[in-house]
Amino acid sequence: MVKYANIYQDLRLAILRGEYAPNDRLPSENAVALKYGVSRITSKRALNELAAADLVYRVRGGGTYVKPHRSTTQRKLLLVLPFTDTTAFGNYRGGIDQTLKGTTWQLQLMANETFLQQDPTTLVHAVAGVIYYPQNLATELPLLMALHAQRLPLVVLDKRPAALAVPSVISDNVAGGRLACQHLQQLGHRRIAFLAETPFWQTFTGTVSDRFMGYFNQLQENPTDPHLALRWAQALQADVDVVRLQAYLKAQQITALIAENDVVALRIMRQLKAVDAAALQSLAIVGFDNLPAAAAETPALTTVVQDFNALGAQAVEALLDQINNPTKICAQQTVAGVKLMVRASTQAVRVPTHS
Repeated sequence: MVKYANIYQDLRLAILRGEYAPNDRLPSENAVALKYGVSRITSKRALNELAAADLVYRVRGGGTYVKPHRSTTQRKLLLVLPFTDTTAFGNYRGGIDQTLKGTTWQLQLMANETFLQQDPTTLVHAVAGVIYYPQNLATELPLLMALHAQRLPLVVLDKRPAALAVPSVISDNVAGGRLACQHLQQLGHRRIAFLAETPFWQTFTGTVSDRFMGYFNQLQENPTDPHLALRWAQALQADVDVVRLQAYLKAQQITALIAENDVVALRIMRQLKAVDAAALQSLAIVGFDNLPAAAAETPALTTVVQDFNALGAQAVEALLDQINNPTKICAQQTVAGVKLMVRASTQAVRVPTHS
């Protein structure tokens, strides 16, 4: 990141966190330049970027001041997750807590099931904003619409909230699917299938669909039947019995699986070990999410890693941005990069030996 962008981000976050009150004067261009060891041109550009973001106003010859924004006595933010006592859906809280550290903001956790029973009017008066991880966006969207209509700041995690004018923060799941498939191809695998528990083909929207499409796009860079990938995914989703699944993999000569997430990958690995440990040794498997159990499994699971700390930090920044700018339309989607953690569950394809 260039120097002026670092300064801009530091000052932006300080304003959003409430370290500067409305109409407070920011450090001068010279003071900023000295603090960060940059030229005055660089510090001036950073302050101009804050003005362009509608966070400050500049007085000719008089300095830079924090623009008046919503004043709220309610200093509580709500994080809604499917389960509040586990990090199975990602440790978003780490990044949120770090961003709010040293401020008067408080974070409250609530499970989706409890959240869906809340009265929208009560929520609007109880919290200053909500970071929401949907389980089933189709059924949960009406409540989000009701809250949005009452102008409660919202940020959606892991999903795009249809066309609702609410910001979302997601990982680059398409890139994750591509990375997983590319890694397996580099190991010599050509018969690579996508293992989904979710019937994503019913709508072709959402996280699992994005992961499948990334895998599919990479798969098509090599000559293959364009219908095979989806046919495999549908057949494997139906084969919940591990013995039938094993037989299908053998019949289709599938040597590698990309699972929709670590939970699915780990379950299949354990089931295969129970019925035929040798079969697991000849099958490469990749998951998504890098759950703690992925590294502890034998063999350790190769998985696509999401930066949950960064996702949490970006989500709370987007929420504070709305709280500070109640008239601003905030509907941007933030996409965070992913990386592949290679472990023992992905080995080079085994070429059959003939006696």
